[in-house]
Amino acid sequence: MNKITRVEAIHICVKLPRDFGGSIYSVPEKSAIVTRVHAEHGPVGEAINGEGARAIHAATLKVIREELMPRLIGKDATNIEALWRDMWALTHTSNRDRRPEIRAIACLDSALWDMKGKAANMPLYKLWGGAADRIPILAIGGQYHPDYAPADYGREMEFYRSFGLAGCKFKVGGRSPAEDAERTRAALAGGGEGFVLCVDANRGWDRETAIDYARRVRDLPLRWFEEPCHWHDDKRDMARVRAATGMAIAAGQSEMTAQACRDLILEGAIDICNLDASWGGGPTVWLRVARMAQAFGIEMAHHGEPVVGSHLIAAVANGTYMETHHPERDPVFHRMVLGRGKIADGHYEMPTAPGWGVELDADMIERYRVSE
Repeated sequence: MNKITRVEAIHICVKLPRDFGGSIYSVPEKSAIVTRVHAEHGPVGEAINGEGARAIHAATLKVIREELMPRLIGKDATNIEALWRDMWALTHTSNRDRRPEIRAIACLDSALWDMKGKAANMPLYKLWGGAADRIPILAIGGQYHPDYAPADYGREMEFYRSFGLAGCKFKVGGRSPAEDAERTRAALAGGGEGFVLCVDANRGWDRETAIDYARRVRDLPLRWFEEPCHWHDDKRDMARVRAATGMAIAAGQSEMTAQACRDLILEGAIDICNLDASWGGGPTVWLRVARMAQAFGIEMAHHGEPVVGSHLIAAVANGTYMETHHPERDPVFHRMVLGRGKIADGHYEMPTAPGWGVELDADMIERYRVSE
């Protein structure tokens, strides 16, 4: 038995040089949570999680410190399924917003897995199955810029290609279908031959507007159309967009449970599930969804979170692309994460060190630590 003795949770926040907004959201800063789990024997489990606003991360830290830590102290760190079940029971005891609870579980689950990988002296993607040692990598880009003409988005894609990326998940859904179709064409032209372009509306359109856009770009080799429709009836609406246009549909990042991802599959709404482990209960849940999806012929993606997402995508046979951002948009992955894999020729070489395979710059953590 390896009893858990202590848990640390640190909120960091880095102001970005501009607002990297999409169709329905604003991102003026990069906020994340560093979680460390200490036990009687062996290495410290450490993870970094979180795309989200400062306020929800503050609420998440409160759940970790006040409600989940007491459930973990003294428990066996190696029994991850049992620990996850015990933590998840917290979600049954209140009617409050469950997002901080589920994200708190994800932070701890991620750190516990890092500890297990380090104890086994294996990188997590190999511990989970090891489908690939080298995976294709996309940027999340094309965020709306007030001063950009369509050609400027093409130049952004040129940068991603020169940076070694295979392509881009490009933002749409915040303008008219005609304007976003023009931006999409410019982006694909800028990327050049073989450049992979997905489009992501972040639930910005109603069904008919999404179909209108899809028909305007039907001649383009788009890899997928992500979250095309408003949230309130998106499963049914995405199924109709999928049937009407023949485009591959991706969704799942806005879901919080494996059961919700199951329903996306059963409704015929998606071809690709991009559950975010940090928003959906942790790697334990993501891996459950990936195995289920494989049985239905559904591919897996992962919303951002390159440290966590890369290991999950590389672990499973139905994985697609890991995702990153422009270095200005994600100073954590591009500056704080040490020992990450090499990016070249459209691929990411998985790190070979155990656990998540990386270290976090302690000086940067202290510099951007939020006082609470």
